[in-house]
Amino acid sequence: MAIISQETIQKILDGSDIVELIQGYFPLKRAGVNFVAVCPFHNEKTPSFNVNPSRQTFHCFGCQAGGDAIKFVMMYDNLPFPEAAKMLADRCGVMIQEEVLDPQELAKIRGRSELKRMQGSAADWFHRLLFKSQAAQPARDYLKSRGITMEVSRNWKFGFAPEDQRSFFEWAQGAGFSVEQLVNGGLAKWRDENNPNRGAYSFFRHRLMFPVNDGMGEPIAFSGRVLSKDQRGGKYVNSPETGLFNKSKTFFGLDKSKRAIIQKKRAIICEGQLDMIAAFEAGIQNVVAPLGTAFTKDHARIIKRHTDEVVLCFDSDTAGLNAASKAFRVLAPSGILVRLALLPEGEDPDSLIQKQGIGALESILEASPEFFDFHIDRRGSALTQGPLRDRLNFAKDLSADIALIEDKMLQDSLISRVTVRLGVGEDDIRKLVRNAAVSRDRIEKAQVRRENISRARESGEQAPRETPPNGEAPLPPGGDGSVVSNRSVRLLAKALLSDPATRASIVKYPVPDFFDFLTETELLSRIWRAQIDPASPGSVNAFIGTLSPNDQKTLSQIMVETSANVTPELAIECLKKLRRLSVQNQIAGIKSKMGAPGLPSEAVHLLSKQLLDLREQLHES
Repeated sequence: MAIISQETIQKILDGSDIVELIQGYFPLKRAGVNFVAVCPFHNEKTPSFNVNPSRQTFHCFGCQAGGDAIKFVMMYDNLPFPEAAKMLADRCGVMIQEEVLDPQELAKIRGRSELKRMQGSAADWFHRLLFKSQAAQPARDYLKSRGITMEVSRNWKFGFAPEDQRSFFEWAQGAGFSVEQLVNGGLAKWRDENNPNRGAYSFFRHRLMFPVNDGMGEPIAFSGRVLSKDQRGGKYVNSPETGLFNKSKTFFGLDKSKRAIIQKKRAIICEGQLDMIAAFEAGIQNVVAPLGTAFTKDHARIIKRHTDEVVLCFDSDTAGLNAASKAFRVLAPSGILVRLALLPEGEDPDSLIQKQGIGALESILEASPEFFDFHIDRRGSALTQGPLRDRLNFAKDLSADIALIEDKMLQDSLISRVTVRLGVGEDDIRKLVRNAAVSRDRIEKAQVRRENISRARESGEQAPRETPPNGEAPLPPGGDGSVVSNRSVRLLAKALLSDPATRASIVKYPVPDFFDFLTETELLSRIWRAQIDPASPGSVNAFIGTLSPNDQKTLSQIMVETSANVTPELAIECLKKLRRLSVQNQIAGIKSKMGAPGLPSEAVHLLSKQLLDLREQLHES
């Protein structure tokens, strides 16, 4: 197996306009010579996502995500490097040339590729059993009872997982998959995780199987539904998380429905897979379903990539309304308009379609009220004549949700509606909204701080610094997670990557020996020795792509720093400062050695001579 050659990567980057690429995903707004947008990789109120057309890079000043066109596709579409690069190569008409891959990276890519092949092969096997196995009759009967035809089953590649584990492991052995691979892919579990020698058992048994696909429509996991009432386990069981699958970042059916969601400018979210499939097959195709998990910020970011409006089509009982409220509190901060579809009591989308036809569901979806309208109508009328205390408590609940809305005009409109409907003072509502916003920000900052400290402890690094009191942003972290505190190092790194004249005047000399006595110069040395052309963004970005993720992040931050334009003359001054610092470090080291107890006189004499030489160098520098 091989990897894409460095020359090909540079051609891909040279042939890809990053502004045009990103505008194909979401709109950018011009800001001077650059473009800005709300970052798709984290929740934020003001745009901090910056695209630089001259350097062909993106950088978010909020979450520090950054890189070139390939890196953007990797992050946005959740693709490994080779697939992202090949996608862009097809887009810009570059022929892929490959080179031999190093063993470690080869093993990693092969492992992911085998995992994907195994999920696809398992989906094919489960699917064949559904149609051909006598043991799958309960699954076929269940589908028939739900009005699901075999044609629909083929379209969605439904399957059947047998109770008989022997047939499952025989299939796996015949397909060339080891027990360890089955466990890593979530298709099996060890009987004793501390003792794999005790063997494994199949994760899905006697279940109707729904393949869970990635954005390209390829299986990465499964969801299995029980087929008998006395069956152990949950009604739906999803694959455990693997190197391919994270249920908090996945919607069932999005691979089929994303085009319709973009066209309709609205996503309908159902609670279950069969509800989603029933609506899709009946003609409502802008529909998805989460995989039995609470809504997460990742879910919100995924939806936000496709639309700004969501209709929650949940059960109308108390549990369903509570789930809708929780989903709203995740979706609203992303700027998504949330509506609630109020189904008749005891009905879900599938049963409603079977009983009354698709028109009944379409009418409910079109008439779905906004989240606040529903809650005000539901409780507001009953409270209008009630005690002021009850009205204020309800207003407090609504204010916490209103504070999640970033659009100030919409926020003002909601405050007015609450004021009129509940008969409470507008100033009181505004104060409640402000207090809720301050409280939420404080909680979020504390959570981020705890997560940063926890990550630092796990990695053995120092806890991240707080933002300085003067409001200046902290210095960018170094490649090893430390802080690049030396301004000369940062200026030189930026100049060697962006200014052809400075680079030409500097790199004609070898990397200075005095770098050996300085910290934070390892990455600078790599840039110095690299074969790159600062005038070509593709060349620079191709080099950065060869670095570790930490080094890439460091350079992304350094490149967007507001700093002096480094000329060849200023670069020489930076090198002089670094040389002086190097001598000072050596002097400190000599003094430390001379202070050691029991040092022989010959050693003291030699160190004294070295100290004099260094002091003379310091005086001359």
